[in-house]
Amino acid sequence: MNPDLSSRDRKAILAELMSEYLFIVIPFTMLVLIKLYAYTWQEIVLSADWSLGSCIIFGQVAVKMTRSAIKHRTTDDRFLAWYASKRFFMVAVSLLFYFGMIAQPTLKLGFAQFIVFGLASYFHFKDGVAARVLEAQT
Repeated sequence: MNPDLSSRDRKAILAELMSEYLFIVIPFTMLVLIKLYAYTWQEIVLSADWSLGSCIIFGQVAVKMTRSAIKHRTTDDRFLAWYASKRFFMVAVSLLFYFGMIAQPTLKLGFAQFIVFGLASYFHFKDGVAARVLEAQT
């Protein structure tokens, strides 16, 4: 995190990102609880919802970061284009996992989509902090 930010600002940024993430996690917590109650643990892994969630998270962070970079007038648009390309590539990867889980779900593919979901969650916080820091500099 940017060392120029005060401790209070850092905590506020993380609190905001955690509150956003809470609305992502609640449906998945319910999914896990319902699947465990009604079915088996394999049903949790075989659910395509994880890939769809990853797609949504990657799309949201791409939009958030792009919006912040546009507000920050000194941002080099070549770097922004590279950043956006990487995030939209991950949107496409998430959709491929989603289609794979719909067409022919396997445990191997299911566990792989957990990795993609974890990666999306990581970038929610990493890119979220970067977006807030950019907004603070405008």
